[in-house]
Amino acid sequence: MRFAGPLIAMLMLAALAAPAAASGGGGGSSQAPATRQERLTSAETYMPMPTFSAGVLQRNDNQGTMVVDMGLDIPDEALRHRAQLNAPRLRDALRTALANYSSVYYRVHTAPNPTELTRQMQIAVDRVLGTQGARVLLANIIYQRPQRPSGR
Repeated sequence: MRFAGPLIAMLMLAALAAPAAASGGGGGSSQAPATRQERLTSAETYMPMPTFSAGVLQRNDNQGTMVVDMGLDIPDEALRHRAQLNAPRLRDALRTALANYSSVYYRVHTAPNPTELTRQMQIAVDRVLGTQGARVLLANIIYQRPQRPSGR
């Protein structure tokens, strides 16, 4: 019974502290996590795009997957607004450009060519927007080989 008093006091303290900790009042930062754009850059002209992937199909076989992280730099506010309105069409055109590059231009066991991939994606973006002014910026290009059984 000697421990009953301190135990009750600790339980009451814990019960009072739990709502404060849950509401973020425990001295930690109550800011929301940064958006993807804020993590990459603080530039208002940058329009992040989702991660794109496409299969590398050569000789009627899946040779791997090409994964690209990228965004668009659009200094003109009116063009940036048009790009935001046409975001689904831009994503479709960029996926198609990546699929074309990974199946036609890319050769297995070589490094991806960022210049050629950027060129093809730039053409797709300019076609969707109807004008030049949005610049394709690649962040990552990753080629992933498929998992093969060890007996092959």
